[in-house]
Amino acid sequence: MSLLLEQMLRTMDPLGGGLGSAAHLCMGFPITDGLTFPYPAGGVILKRRRLYPTVEAWSYCGFARPDESTITSAEGFGHDADQAYQYAAAQVLGNGYVSDFCEPVRVDFDGSGNLITPGLPNAPLHLIAEPISDRRFFLSFEYDPYGQGEPPTDFQVFEGATPGGVNYAAPLTDFATGLNYVPAVGNRRRYEFTTGPFAVSTTHVFVVRARNSGGIAERNTFATPAKTVGAAQLAMTRLAPYAAPRPAQAILISLTAVAASLTKLELARQVRGRP
Repeated sequence: MSLLLEQMLRTMDPLGGGLGSAAHLCMGFPITDGLTFPYPAGGVILKRRRLYPTVEAWSYCGFARPDESTITSAEGFGHDADQAYQYAAAQVLGNGYVSDFCEPVRVDFDGSGNLITPGLPNAPLHLIAEPISDRRFFLSFEYDPYGQGEPPTDFQVFEGATPGGVNYAAPLTDFATGLNYVPAVGNRRRYEFTTGPFAVSTTHVFVVRARNSGGIAERNTFATPAKTVGAAQLAMTRLAPYAAPRPAQAILISLTAVAASLTKLELARQVRGRP
C-alpha cells in the first residue's frame, strides 16, 4: 500500500481516530486487537459500543462477505447479561474505502443474557418541570429515535421525594388527559404532562421512562432536580442524549438483531444503497 493511499484512507477513518482505521481494512491487517478483515474484495464491517454504566467508545467487532444477509459478531466479542449496546455497519469496498456507518441499532439483553425483543426504546431527553397554578407541575420532555431498538409505545412519569425514593410502581396520572401514560405519536419529538396537585412545601423529583412491548430498561431514566411546591422559581435541567450524531451522508445499511447467545450476536442487514 502506498503511503499516499494509506494517508487518504486514514483521513476517511469512519471512527474518527477510534480503534483501527480505514487504512487497516485490507486483507491481512488487524482492524482491532484479535480481529482482522479477511475479504480483499470488500464486504461489511460491524462496530459496537456499550451503553451502561457509561457510554463507551466504538470498536470494530465483526464482518461479513458482500453477499451475506446477516452479520455475526466475531469470536471473542460476546456480550454481557443485563446490558445494552448499539451496533452499526458500513460497506467496505475492494479498494479499502469505507462508506458512512448506518444509523445504530440498540440491542438489549436481559439478566440471563437473552436478547430482548422487540428492541427497547431510547431514554427520553430534556425533562423539565415547571410550577403552575393549583400546586401542580407542568412537565415537558423530548424523544430522539436515532439509534433506538424499536419505537416506544408510550411514556410514563414517576415521582418521589428524592432520586432514590421514586415510586416506579405507581406512574402518575396526567391531569389533562386522565391517563397514567403519554402515548407516543409517530415522529413527534416533544411531549407534555401535567401533574395533579401536591401539598405546599413538599419536595418532588420527577422521572420519565419510555416503554414498548419489549419492556422498560431500568436505566432508561432521567430525573429532574428536586422541586418544592410553592417556590417562586424552580431550576430547570437539560440532560444530553447519548445517541451518536447523525451521519453526514445517506444511510447505506439497516440492522435488525435476530439471534443471540452469550458469545455472539447475529444481525440481519438490508442495504439501501451503495456509495
